[in-house]
Amino acid sequence: MESTADTGLSRKLAQYLEKLPEPTLLKLAYGLEREKLRGTKGLPFDELISALRPLLATIGGERPGLPDPMRHFCQPFEDLLVTDGVRPRRGQISRSAIALVWAWLENDLLPDALPDLCRHVTEKTLEGDKAGLEAAVSVMHESASRAMRAEIERARKDTAYCRELERRLSGEEGLDDARKIADVLAIAPAMIKLQKMLPKPIENLDETMVKQVRELYDEVSEEAPERAIYIAYGVAGRLREPHQVLRLARRIAHQRNDILISRTELAVLGEDILSEMETIAAEAEAARPGRTDLEKLLEDVKRFTCLSKGLTTEIDLRRCGEWGQRLLGARAKFSVALAEELSRIELILVRALPLQQMGVYGRGAPQRPDIADAPSKERSDKAIAAVHFLHGITPYAEAVGAQSHCCSVSKQVTAYLDAYEDRLLEELRLSDGEQREHASLYLELVAHFREELGYTDQADILRRRGLAAAQG
Repeated sequence: MESTADTGLSRKLAQYLEKLPEPTLLKLAYGLEREKLRGTKGLPFDELISALRPLLATIGGERPGLPDPMRHFCQPFEDLLVTDGVRPRRGQISRSAIALVWAWLENDLLPDALPDLCRHVTEKTLEGDKAGLEAAVSVMHESASRAMRAEIERARKDTAYCRELERRLSGEEGLDDARKIADVLAIAPAMIKLQKMLPKPIENLDETMVKQVRELYDEVSEEAPERAIYIAYGVAGRLREPHQVLRLARRIAHQRNDILISRTELAVLGEDILSEMETIAAEAEAARPGRTDLEKLLEDVKRFTCLSKGLTTEIDLRRCGEWGQRLLGARAKFSVALAEELSRIELILVRALPLQQMGVYGRGAPQRPDIADAPSKERSDKAIAAVHFLHGITPYAEAVGAQSHCCSVSKQVTAYLDAYEDRLLEELRLSDGEQREHASLYLELVAHFREELGYTDQADILRRRGLAAAQG
């Protein structure tokens, strides 16, 4: 088990590497891989390269350098890898699984063969023997896949052994990742062909690409029908907008109808999109109002909208169909959760910009800004986040069924700010000393709210009016 000190060191290394520009990252990776292949001693090559891999995955285009055996091992499933902490979808593989699977092969499954296989790969790499390298890598993929699939099949029949493998591979999810890796390695030539065929990232999966992928998909289906789905997952991993993979499903089903597509072997692609939308809605529903991370919720709104529009654009959803009903259900659930958060925004704003009654006229007495104390930082920060959320959600409100709530709350917030500004300017004219300082701070806070709502001009005018009032 990794020690606390090791974990802290790894975190610091990752933070340092994140600050490096892309050219430097590529140059560093190339140098480390080259020296590792040459057998240079004295550096923790594996740790450094492992820390670089998640960052390198975000850089588009073909990565230069001399790949080591592990990088060759990962090539067939590199488009399926997701960073640890990201919720993986079906077909995706957690990056942390690589080291566990490699150790499993190295220590148990191929303790004698793997070093020899790696040596052959390294030799052919350094020699620049492209044909020999492809042959050596192919043997490594086949050997690893065969050994892993045999053990996974044994685990399927032997409960005790299954538990042992789960312990070794970090639980059920780790074992499932190992199964995916073994399946992909079994069709490694097709996955590598797919990578050469398509750009990364794919901005638009056009008809030419769909036709090419369909042909490759059919080739794999003839030999290994249960693994052909990984061709589609490989495409999805390269797409800027993952919902475009449904174009492949349309081509195979020869239909745009969701009911017909849901009966094909590629139905899982639509299922994955719907499942992600349902998860977003369920998490929003489960969150406690007032305790929600509004920045994350806003990102969820954007993601939900993107998935919803993508799904309805790529295929014809029928309201009576299962997919149509699931989409409507997720949207309704998400809408209710968002309405609860939106309904709290005016109260949050009132607490950040408090009023006090004038005189003793009872409940209907006129009110004035309470400037006895400076603005509360906690309440101000909370209100700024709430107003930022309100402005951010507005373009997406209709898509998530929150348009009426969003419009109503926006009017309430605007009305409150309008009334508060006029009263605050009066307080600024009449107050002095500490109270005037407090009034100035509140005025700046209101200007900040205006900016968060997108009204920069109004914020500038308010500041000028505040200066005039203070000098009047």
